[in-house]
Amino acid sequence: MVQKHNLTIQVVSIIGGVLTAIFFLGFLALAEIFRSDISCLIVGSILLLTTLTISRMVVRPFLDAINITLYIAGCVSISLGINTSINLLFITLMGISTLTFLLSRGFILPFLSVILFNISFFGEAAHVFSSFYPLQIAAIPILTLFLLTNIFENKLFECIGTKNHFSKYRPFHFGLFVSGIVSLGGLSINYLISETNSWLVSCILSICIWFGILIMVQRIMQVMKVDNVVNQVGIYILCIVICLPTVFAPYLSGSLLLILICFHYGYRAECAASLLLFIYAVSKYYYDLNLSLLNKSITLFCIGIACITAWYFFTQKRTRHEKV
Repeated sequence: MVQKHNLTIQVVSIIGGVLTAIFFLGFLALAEIFRSDISCLIVGSILLLTTLTISRMVVRPFLDAINITLYIAGCVSISLGINTSINLLFITLMGISTLTFLLSRGFILPFLSVILFNISFFGEAAHVFSSFYPLQIAAIPILTLFLLTNIFENKLFECIGTKNHFSKYRPFHFGLFVSGIVSLGGLSINYLISETNSWLVSCILSICIWFGILIMVQRIMQVMKVDNVVNQVGIYILCIVICLPTVFAPYLSGSLLLILICFHYGYRAECAASLLLFIYAVSKYYYDLNLSLLNKSITLFCIGIACITAWYFFTQKRTRHEKV
């Protein structure tokens, strides 16, 4: 109950902080603070230093919205101050995010710094290669890091050791999750995947995500003690059959991977968000199918039958396991 209460406060703080930051930036614009690059850099630096100072001195939930407002306003101000050089802009934002993650305390600022670093890093890659391809493949390293973080969680805790660094894990974990949601959502935007050979990129992304799904299925089978080789092979084949229709929709298989990870490791809030992403992905997939209504219905019917078969098998296996 306490965890749910804290999560609700954090979500409300983030929403309130973002909205307040928008109004605060509007006030700065009306006050003509953004007239010159120097004033933008000075104001941005003051706001960021103030945010880090407050975060280091006091960690209270009611200050989260203030920290979010000042942090977002500071980053935007500095971005406006160095917008003439895109390379310098992204590198500066990566530096700011790294320092924020290392120096700040609490949950909110480290969480925002992880998202800011991912946006800046892949934005810089897209600018260097003058292509949207780095933004398309961003989902793979983010989801891979999120998967490995969960798989080696216990070893990671052993290596971290100290309480201060342990407190960084939760915002880092949630920041990766939100970054994964955003990157998968970006894959569903047709404009970002309209380049030449986008079908090849989609296939590569889907195959990489399928490997992650098979890894999670293998770990779930270990927990459910599915030791029969025939059953294991049948489950792997069933997973591939379910994933095959999504070969050109990696955002759909990516949402399935997030659901499996969050469900297996017991992250209820993240699992609920993954389910919402999955519902959106299915709707987008159905809308984008270049088929007749009958063929669309047949495709979804076959996928539904495969999913029900998998659900029935795992339910029966769980029931037998509970009886034992």
